[in-house]
This record gives sequence, structure tokens and C-alpha cells, in this order.
Amino acid sequence: MKILLPPPAQAPLVLMKAKNTYKVWHEILIHVKRIDRYTIGIRIDDVFLVFLEHLFRTSFASNKLEKLSFVSSSIANSDLLKFLLQIAWEHEILDNKHYGVLMLSLDEVGRMLGGWKRQIENKTPAQ
Repeated sequence: MKILLPPPAQAPLVLMKAKNTYKVWHEILIHVKRIDRYTIGIRIDDVFLVFLEHLFRTSFASNKLEKLSFVSSSIANSDLLKFLLQIAWEHEILDNKHYGVLMLSLDEVGRMLGGWKRQIENKTPAQ
């Protein structure tokens, strides 16, 4: 007897976009000067990974309050990422092109997160 498993759940678009943004960041990070890579570069990378983890947890959270908590945390991490990237750009660790690409992508993810948060907040509790 063959056991059929359900197909894997489709990841939300916001998670896919954030993963692609991290991929871009990771490709940039390997070309950053060593001193900067092991200071602010690692800090940005750590925040990025926590950001992705919270997005993933939001995707599979079971109740409204848990989802709202994780999406709010994701928004805060997104804002922190933008701040750290701005510092890296101001100190000429990132060039204009890389900074622009990352910020545009994070802005789009941020808008998607804001919409997701509003959707969760507006959901009526199950009867």
C-alpha cells in the first residue's frame, strides 16, 4: 500500500522575496573588505537570518496572536536591517548600486509585511 503525503505548503510571496533579498546580500557580503565583513557585515547577516526565521514562523503560526507577534517582529527586523545597511552605505562599505538594490527589495518586503499585518488585525475570530 502506497502512502500519499500532502503536497508541501506554498511559501508566502513575502518569504520568497525576503529569501531572494538575502541571496543578493550574501553575494555582496563575500566581496566586502575583511574588517567590515566580520563586524557590521556579520551583524547584518545575523539580523537577516532572524528576519527570515520570523517570516517563516509567521507562515506556520497557528493562531492570530502568534502570527501578529511574529509579523510585528519581522517588521522591526526589516527596519533594523534598513538602518544597518544605511550605516554600511554611509561608511562606504556598500556602494550605491548594492545599497539601492537591497533597499528597494526591503521596501517592497516591508510593504508586503504591512499588508499582511493589517490582514491579520482585521480578521474576525473564528465562530
